[in-house]
Amino acid sequence: MYSVKTLNKISARGTGLFGEKYSIGDSIENPEAILVRSAQVDTDSFSGDLLAVVRAGAGVNNITIDKASAKGVCVFNTPGANANAVSELVFTTLGIALRNIHKSLAWIGSLRGKEDKEISEAVEKNKSAFVGAELVGKTIGVVGLGKIGVLVANGAIGRGMKVIAYEPYPSIGNMLMLNNTVKVVQSLDEVIAVADVLTVHVPFMSATKDLLNETNLALFKGSYLLNFARNGIVSEAGVKAFLGKNKSNVYLTDFPSKADLENEQIISFPHLGASTEEAEENCAIMAVEQLKDYLEFGIVRNSVNFPTVESRPSASVKNRIVVINNDVPNMIALISKVFGDAGININSFKNESNGKIGYNIIDIDTAVPQSLIDMLKKTQYIIRVRVIEF
Repeated sequence: MYSVKTLNKISARGTGLFGEKYSIGDSIENPEAILVRSAQVDTDSFSGDLLAVVRAGAGVNNITIDKASAKGVCVFNTPGANANAVSELVFTTLGIALRNIHKSLAWIGSLRGKEDKEISEAVEKNKSAFVGAELVGKTIGVVGLGKIGVLVANGAIGRGMKVIAYEPYPSIGNMLMLNNTVKVVQSLDEVIAVADVLTVHVPFMSATKDLLNETNLALFKGSYLLNFARNGIVSEAGVKAFLGKNKSNVYLTDFPSKADLENEQIISFPHLGASTEEAEENCAIMAVEQLKDYLEFGIVRNSVNFPTVESRPSASVKNRIVVINNDVPNMIALISKVFGDAGININSFKNESNGKIGYNIIDIDTAVPQSLIDMLKKTQYIIRVRVIEF
């Protein structure tokens, strides 16, 4: 029986996949896994039983990843599960800004209580105050070509826009999905300089903090800046400078602050990016499937701190030993020696690393003596040892 603690409401489409082997709920004590959306997770506040934290969403800045890695706790996310929801919202909100929908709705509300004739006359007299612009023919700069960025870029092409994009670490899978008319460049400044609309779709981390800032946004001659990625990627100073250049400039953000709500040039939304029934279901399903594979087989997919390791056991395997170590030289030899010294024949040995963490799956077709586990745990640089019985 595996115990999973939920820290937010998770779609039943996902939790319903767990089955009889699992105990799930928000009152679980000493869980082996945590399933979370937006709640803060300090992995040090949980017992040593904790094996994994999975976020039903893309961003993981609410989880203490470094602490998790130090204890051999795998942290997963669900990249792409909410991509369609976010990309659709980008165009919905951009349309609101270009057509002054937000201003027209505020004004139309002032006509409540008036008669039809008065409303009709007022509409014809004042509609010119809300004249907007179209997307067709404009150039959109897309910063980040992950699953969301690719959908935004392709969606813009479908709307008759020109697209220029920047992605320093392109994924082959994502690039194969990209419309071949999208111009991909190696310079962020080049994208900023030619865009009429600029939208950012990168994860928040130390390398992307203030990625768009006062310096590079000084190059931006466009009127619409969008942030549906994460707070902190666009600096406050950069936004202030951008809006100060022209009173018609607009910043659209899904991460409102007190200052944002007081600025008429900023259109804020209450973190609606993944707030669709479909996205919540997709994220929950993906999170649960990944978590089950990790707990039951030690398989790692979409981890932000562990390398990807996909290896299912053969029918003859009785035990799978998962060894997590600091990624230093000679670890495979050291681990193999421990098995050899214990007289244990290895059925298969799978090793992957990501530069920080080494992850090893060792399958054997015999019982696992406790002395073997004790010896592995004593070996320098090994963080965690786990036995999965079949």
